[in-house]
Amino acid sequence: MHLVLTLPGLLAQEADRAARAPHLARMLATAGPPVHEPEGPDAALARHYGIDHAAGADCPLAAVRLAALGVDPGPAFWLAADPVTLVAGRDDVRLAGIVQDLGANDAATLIAMLNAHFSTDGIAFVAARPDAWFVRAPARVALRTRPVATVAGRMLRNLMPTGSDAGIWQRWQSEVQMLLHDHPVNAAREAGGKAPANSVWFSEGGMLPSRVPASSVATFAGNGIAAALAAHVGDSARAVPATLDSALATAGDAPTIVVALPLPLDLDAVERNWAAPAWAALVQHRLDAVTMIAEGRDGALAWTARPPGSWRRIALRFARDDLASLLAAARVDA
Repeated sequence: MHLVLTLPGLLAQEADRAARAPHLARMLATAGPPVHEPEGPDAALARHYGIDHAAGADCPLAAVRLAALGVDPGPAFWLAADPVTLVAGRDDVRLAGIVQDLGANDAATLIAMLNAHFSTDGIAFVAARPDAWFVRAPARVALRTRPVATVAGRMLRNLMPTGSDAGIWQRWQSEVQMLLHDHPVNAAREAGGKAPANSVWFSEGGMLPSRVPASSVATFAGNGIAAALAAHVGDSARAVPATLDSALATAGDAPTIVVALPLPLDLDAVERNWAAPAWAALVQHRLDAVTMIAEGRDGALAWTARPPGSWRRIALRFARDDLASLLAAARVDA
């Protein structure tokens, strides 16, 4: 059985709190250097649901997210087109984040305006939820994008889409920005002190991936990409239990268990309820592997710890693995 833990905010933990998580430190140290996933934590998690992508290509999660929100993606090529706020600086533009408080009527108004403008270009926008927009492409797209989570808060000069189709999509993105910038919906939002939805961010392009059997993964998640991935394999995400033992007891025969822990990350609870029992389960060979996924500045990091051999267990009795040092080294790689 393979346990997969998503640990949002792990790299942001302070040293004094990290010192109280010795079992988590031991698993990270046992795992060795983390694997870097440039497409971010969602793509790192998607691999455990049978969704892979070539190096230098998007992880095709837009269609997965769209289907989970109740819209049939069919055989089309989709990209996420999340409504975002761009903030202009002196020399560059920064993506402040996704606009998450759009009303349904305002989102519908903006989508209708975009679709009217692009009606002859073969693309169509859909707001599956007021804060979750997508765009259907007229054909397969040769476009390399960056997930919005990996660009939020950053300057965009070197993060724009690339690839042989990048020119037209960058032009369309510029047109979207001009259309949204002066729209009455955004004028009203700014007058009310709210962040404007003055652009969209294209990412995660692709067609709906093939599915693995639902019985291969048991998912425990509140919402987000883990729940969408569970729906993709024909399952439903279950509520995150309080402890690893509860998850193991209810996972059935699934060879992979995914637990998407929520923000804010309570490192003391992670250590007590997940890391310590996971380490014990590894030593006792009740778990074959524990993968821990954390977001970094430029993608995601994934550590996979496996049961230590007898000599390794002896050495570990004398080791004093320091989580703060391990995280500091990981921040450099991230």
